Amino acid sequence: MKTAFTFDCAGHPVAITKLAPLAFAGLLCLGLTACCTGSSPGSEKRTCSSFDLPTHRARQPEFASGVIYLQNASLEQVLTLYQEISGRTVIRGALPSPPITVRNQTPLTRIQALQLLDTVLAQNGIAMVLAGDTAVKAVPNATAPSESPPEITLPWEALPDSGSFMSRTVQLKRVRAVEVIPALQPLVKTPNALLAYSSPNLLVIRDYSSNVRRILEMLQTLEKNAGP
Repeated sequence: MKTAFTFDCAGHPVAITKLAPLAFAGLLCLGLTACCTGSSPGSEKRTCSSFDLPTHRARQPEFASGVIYLQNASLEQVLTLYQEISGRTVIRGALPSPPITVRNQTPLTRIQALQLLDTVLAQNGIAMVLAGDTAVKAVPNATAPSESPPEITLPWEALPDSGSFMSRTVQLKRVRAVEVIPALQPLVKTPNALLAYSSPNLLVIRDYSSNVRRILEMLQTLEKNAGP
């Protein structure tokens, strides 16, 4: 038998016993649902996302190695787990329903756990798009750019190397946005991920964070090597 963790109302980990790989999602959800239902009226529910910067507490791993262990789990189980870890309402549309298998090999914080789930879901055709401070949309990869993904302004080095969906607007100075698209196109994974505007020379990127990191790094190099 293995040990997993759920969370109390203050966000502290509470040990539970995991009987089987698929049991973890159900146990985590049951623990959190009971806790939140019994919270006092007016209490603020904390949420987190894949793009949150780690605070001192958020740097502390809350999931030991092997705790997130799903084997041929249904999409509903994975999205429910996502909802409970993030504290956000997951809005579901018409989605593919692949069986999903994942096991964390290293300890993870909540933020890292969400990044892991983002990446696994992206590999299975589903993008998680933040919607305000309290919700996240689960949509097919192909439609993610039209869902108004959040504008993330972190430096490219601070962006998670994960399948977390985002938008970034770049003001180019030395290279023309319309001219760099062919060089950047091999780095994107979603349709219509790159939009160029001639005036005022803007490039809008809507893709997974791992791809945006590489695009921003390349743009930095192109701008540096371009003429004055």
